[in-house]
Amino acid sequence: MTAKTLSALIAVSLTFAACAPSEPPREAATVSSANTATLLPPKIKKMSADGIQITYPQISMGFDASCGAFRVMSTKLNQCAKLPENVKQLAVDHCSRFEKTAMFMGNKTNLIQMTVSHFDCE
Repeated sequence: MTAKTLSALIAVSLTFAACAPSEPPREAATVSSANTATLLPPKIKKMSADGIQITYPQISMGFDASCGAFRVMSTKLNQCAKLPENVKQLAVDHCSRFEKTAMFMGNKTNLIQMTVSHFDCE
């Protein structure tokens, strides 16, 4: 491997490392539900003793002014994300069946623009 190739690999690795989410998971029960709700009941996408993924159409009224627009709309884990109460309760109840705590890992959006919330049971 040449020095030029090695330099390129290091640069790419550092770029990806810089893009990794730096904010820690949050206990689901502590995530705010203010000004957010589901339009339809949430559906379980995947579930196991290790976690659960929940899909739902979400509606929010306004956003936290202290959070930049990029952070609110980011698909990365962030401290600005809120959870509808019924989604949060579904995750907490699921993990409590295994005597674990639901940890909110973040939201993303699927192809039809529904919110997918990921929780780990720890």
